[in-house]
Amino acid sequence: MKQLTILLLLALLAFPEEGKSQEQYSLNDLLKQAIENSHQVKKAALQQSESALKTKEVIANGLPQVDGSLNYSRMGIPEISISPEMIEMLPEEIAPIVSGLSDIKALHTTSAGVTVSQLLYSKSFLTGVKQVRKAEELYNYMLQKTEEDIIHDVSAGYYQVLMNYSNLKVLNDNIANLEKLYQILKLQYENDFVKQTDVSRLKVTLTNLKTQRETLRNGIDVQQRILKIISGVPVEKEITLDTAIVGKIEYHQPVMSEFVLDVLPEYQLLKKQNELAGLQIESDKAAFYPNLAAFGQFTYSSYATEFKFNDFSNMNTIGLKATIPIFSSGMRKNKVKQSQLKLQQNQEDFDLNRKYLETGYQNSVNSLLSSWSNLQDQQENKALANQVYGQVKLQFDEGMASLTDLLNVESSLLDAENLFNQQLLKYKLAEIELLKATGKLKTLIN
Repeated sequence: MKQLTILLLLALLAFPEEGKSQEQYSLNDLLKQAIENSHQVKKAALQQSESALKTKEVIANGLPQVDGSLNYSRMGIPEISISPEMIEMLPEEIAPIVSGLSDIKALHTTSAGVTVSQLLYSKSFLTGVKQVRKAEELYNYMLQKTEEDIIHDVSAGYYQVLMNYSNLKVLNDNIANLEKLYQILKLQYENDFVKQTDVSRLKVTLTNLKTQRETLRNGIDVQQRILKIISGVPVEKEITLDTAIVGKIEYHQPVMSEFVLDVLPEYQLLKKQNELAGLQIESDKAAFYPNLAAFGQFTYSSYATEFKFNDFSNMNTIGLKATIPIFSSGMRKNKVKQSQLKLQQNQEDFDLNRKYLETGYQNSVNSLLSSWSNLQDQQENKALANQVYGQVKLQFDEGMASLTDLLNVESSLLDAENLFNQQLLKYKLAEIELLKATGKLKTLIN
């Protein structure tokens, strides 16, 4: 039994729990996952499908409509009592009829029919078709905007997590260097070369850095969970990011894309909303126009004193029906005025948001150029730090520099590399903002 328990424990250690396995994701993996599984994208796609069905529903209102009906009713008749003296007083040809009335208990009515109607003219219907088709276009652009928003959020979140991983690496390296220096200072203190204050001060710095590291680790965990939700990755799946990609990121001098408003989903959404507001005015004005429809009713009916399915007679009706609006006490007129004011409000929003889009493009261009300049400076700074480190390392190897000096320049080199990596990631974020401002975010998906 003991051996069996040991084997089971070994098996559990050898085969980790399903669902706890980690999978490494690149940015392209996350973007593809997000486009296929993001909740926002799925919702936008469902809204698009719903809009397409709404268009079919409205168009169907102008096509032939056929309804069938079946009716049966029984009307009870009170008992009629006629005395023999009254019957004797009636003429011979009427007396049998009157005497038979006492035998009738109820009147049975049965009918079956079909009603066919066809709309011939309705300005409201024609305008409604324009509205739902325009709404369908709006939801198409809304889906595109949702996809671009998801690509933007996933890309920005991805680089922010990498930025924090880069910070974490620097913290780890600095802590490792300070721990080496702490051991040196302890030895120097034991030999009366340094004061206790110097050792204590370094210990406080080391403790603070370790606290910062723990806080940063927790922050990375939170960011990765949020990134997982945005990307549509199952909650139970653990993901890791390829942090080594930071040192392999390619960068080049930025090339500014031409700014074209018409390619932006946000701009197209604003245009469609404006067009829909204009069509709403047309729809409200359509209430002043008459409607014309043709109809036909084909009915078979039976009236009898007994319940039976025979002796049906047909009664067919065909005709035209016109609905002519005459007077509404100003209701229709005020409705049109409300729609006109709504269009003016939409136009103000349209003009304001267009300026925001144009300003967003200029800001993203300035940010990218500034990031590129800072990246060049950090590249030179990193090269200089490498040069200084190489000189001090050579001096240390020749016994002309202390270990403390070497650790200090090594720390400076790590800081320079970290600043370069941070600026590189900021440059990538600035690139993403420019792609968003020019409507080219989908080029991030390979």
